[in-house]
Amino acid sequence: MMPSLNWHDLDSFEPGAFYRQVESGKTVQFVGVASMPEVDGGDVGVFRFVEGGRCLIATKGRYEQGQTFTPIAEYEEPDEATTAEWRAFVDRDEP
Repeated sequence: MMPSLNWHDLDSFEPGAFYRQVESGKTVQFVGVASMPEVDGGDVGVFRFVEGGRCLIATKGRYEQGQTFTPIAEYEEPDEATTAEWRAFVDRDEP
């Protein structure tokens, strides 16, 4: 299992890489670091939820509440064909 990363590790996050937000279990993609002095007085991590496309801002305050991320190795977004094949397989097994 990969170690979890948090707000102090912003330099270690790779833009475009996928991570699991440990709190929610949701998959997010790291977008980058933004300077937002109005939010916790400095840099924040910007992530995009894979499902739903909303953004998540990782701040110092959220880090202090225990927000962490675990890297997901070789994550691939499912494509339409794979999803259709999976649904056909699952539907076939139902009585």
